Amino acid sequence: METALEMREVCKTFYGEGEVEIRANDHVNFTLKKGEIHALLGENGAGKSTLVMNLCRRPDSGSVIIEGKELELKTPRDALEHGIGIAHQDLSRTLIERHTVAENVLSLTKGFLLSIDTVEEAVREAVQKFDLGDIDPKMKVWKLSGGEKQRVEILKALITDPGIIILDEPTSMLTPPEVDDLFALLESLKAEGKAIVIITHHLEEAIQISDRITVLRRGQVVDTLDEGRVQKLKSNPQQGVRELARLMVGKETLYDLKRQELKPGQIVLETQDLCVENDMGIQVVTNVNLGARAGEILGIAGIAGNGQRELLESIVHFRVARTGKILWHSDAGELNITNMSVGAIRDLGVSYIPENRRKAMVLDLTVRENLMMSYYSDSKGLLIDRDAMIQLTDELIEQFSVDTPSPLAPMRSMSGGNKQKIVVAREISRKPAQGSRRLLIAENPTFGLDVATTQFVREELLKQRDSGAAVLLVSSDLTEILTLCDRISVIYNGEIIGTLTSEEATRESVGLMMGGFVSDSIGSEEGN
Repeated sequence: METALEMREVCKTFYGEGEVEIRANDHVNFTLKKGEIHALLGENGAGKSTLVMNLCRRPDSGSVIIEGKELELKTPRDALEHGIGIAHQDLSRTLIERHTVAENVLSLTKGFLLSIDTVEEAVREAVQKFDLGDIDPKMKVWKLSGGEKQRVEILKALITDPGIIILDEPTSMLTPPEVDDLFALLESLKAEGKAIVIITHHLEEAIQISDRITVLRRGQVVDTLDEGRVQKLKSNPQQGVRELARLMVGKETLYDLKRQELKPGQIVLETQDLCVENDMGIQVVTNVNLGARAGEILGIAGIAGNGQRELLESIVHFRVARTGKILWHSDAGELNITNMSVGAIRDLGVSYIPENRRKAMVLDLTVRENLMMSYYSDSKGLLIDRDAMIQLTDELIEQFSVDTPSPLAPMRSMSGGNKQKIVVAREISRKPAQGSRRLLIAENPTFGLDVATTQFVREELLKQRDSGAAVLLVSSDLTEILTLCDRISVIYNGEIIGTLTSEEATRESVGLMMGGFVSDSIGSEEGN
């Protein structure tokens, strides 16, 4: 096959606080052919996203060759003009939230005479052509769910009809049916001769969709698997996943999670006929009744945009609950915490890992300072034990494998996955003033995390459950839901349409419910 893109001896270095050197790409060689899907794998901080960003800015050294011609690409516009479409992982940097979907796409078009009506119509046509679901071009981006934003980013990469398509973690917020639709689209684009790079932490997906696979570790290429080797992985996907993980991590990685059977305790948090509105004032959570019990992981499954985010935000009072009640149960009795302040709710022992990690971090502070934030808020009194804080944060960096040259490195210098590790580490480890945490709310906690850290976070969720905490888990990863949860409540159009035990739940039954189909044989309890 003809070569579409070649990167030779590419190097890129960043510098953190105190001129700490971060070598993101170290003499990387990478080749992409026309009519192929090439997976790019590696742990968080391995240099995957940095490598493709060298197509939008000059690397420190090395060459970028497109269609046999060496080019100097300095800006995203240069990449666009040379037929490169990129869907980025960090949507907060690439989507302007206060603008509409069409206005975000407008920045990719040429000319000064294009009307917004013309762009809106082009968006509608592209959404239909690429089967990207129900995306309203007039909708403000900040009002979209995580999955909807991800589809907008994919749309941006495809709408200019590029010859080279680069998708960075395109499936992290998509449901299994949406992933299947995306992969069918990629296969059709490959058949047209498009050259496609997919960066993913989902190794099963990499094996399923790719023709070749390149693995990065600490900024260097450790292996490129040709079509023959990839075909062998496809013949035994389970063994293939282990082989790819070994290449990424440099050692064998175990995948088996053991969820011991426990008898759930008393209800810790309960919602009664809860109704919540979205940012447009439309009710998207309707009469939801849930009961999160001690010693249990209660999962909420649903296609993105069905009210999951608004439900969780109302519980922690990031969003006002319009009607209904949110009740907290403890030895002291029942407490109505509906619309109670965020601080008061956290003092009860509630931790929250939001889907949008930027809500939980300060980019201008260091890694250590971001990890310390909960320590400050949970410590009552005038005196803070700074030495204890430093020791704790250093332990968390090691425990969660945060890839940083120093605890003093600025948060904004971290890769997307490492930023997420820091938020997850802080929320899982915090010990509120009134005792150990009794409720952990996790919204897509492994989104964007590498294989080893995903495994670690899932084990930590099980540990919290086994220690007696109640865990409320929202995840777009159906495998994660089925693996971790003791009960699974399915939300559709803002309503809980059924709850299944772990024994009852299957990929097929939960998938049908996510689409709004409920049979008489499917459980209908609402969690209490």
